[in-house]
Amino acid sequence: MPQNSREAFELLTQNKLISKEMADKLKAMVGFINIAVHEYQKLNLKIVEAIIENEIEEIKDFSLKMLQKMAENN
Repeated sequence: MPQNSREAFELLTQNKLISKEMADKLKAMVGFINIAVHEYQKLNLKIVEAIIENEIEEIKDFSLKMLQKMAENN
């Protein structure tokens, strides 16, 4: 059982549910979210904008893959 999001993404990669590249991007996003939530005074809005513009497709892809897998298991 994964203890954190990093371990969860590793488990998804090991089971070939997501690629290593996707896992790495998702791990980076979680790291960024932690900074945004806990150290918001240090938040760089240019970085937030870049993530939204450049990584939103990865988030959509991940969501679709997980929804498809859940549908297969039901």
